[in-house]
Amino acid sequence: MSQRLPAAPRDHTPAHGAPAHRVCLALTITATLVLGCSAWAGNSSGTIQLSATVPTVCTVAVTSSNATLDLVNGQNAVTVGSVTEQCNAGNGYTVSVASANSGTLKSSATGSTAVAYNLSYDNTAAAKNGTLTTDRAGSTQSRQGTLAVSLPGNSQAAAGVYQDTVTVSIAAK
Repeated sequence: MSQRLPAAPRDHTPAHGAPAHRVCLALTITATLVLGCSAWAGNSSGTIQLSATVPTVCTVAVTSSNATLDLVNGQNAVTVGSVTEQCNAGNGYTVSVASANSGTLKSSATGSTAVAYNLSYDNTAAAKNGTLTTDRAGSTQSRQGTLAVSLPGNSQAAAGVYQDTVTVSIAAK
């Protein structure tokens, strides 16, 4: 006695009208072609070089402390100004301090009378001519420094105003 299974429906037609087995076959062939295409194509690549530039920026800001110097009695290590220095140079930078009158205060009354003083920046003494250069490592952080003056007493100095100009400059190495 044989038993017969019910016949499978022959037409499983999805809503779009193609039989289901044809849709599956079409998807299988399409997937094979898509995946197989890369094997048929030659390998290829391309590159893009990226570049960015950061300019070197060095700045110095000098603020006077408005100190009054006592030329008659003399003074030691009087803070005459503060300096904020900043330079992003990778190789570092230099800070230079220079006296316009070569380390002397000159009388505005006579123009020729000069009194020598000692200038320092960040506890480093300037040369007798009032110049100083210091090397710094590069940094993106600002750094604070102090300008100070020491001068001997001079009770014989002629009356008048004695002046000098100190210039602080910064440069990348």
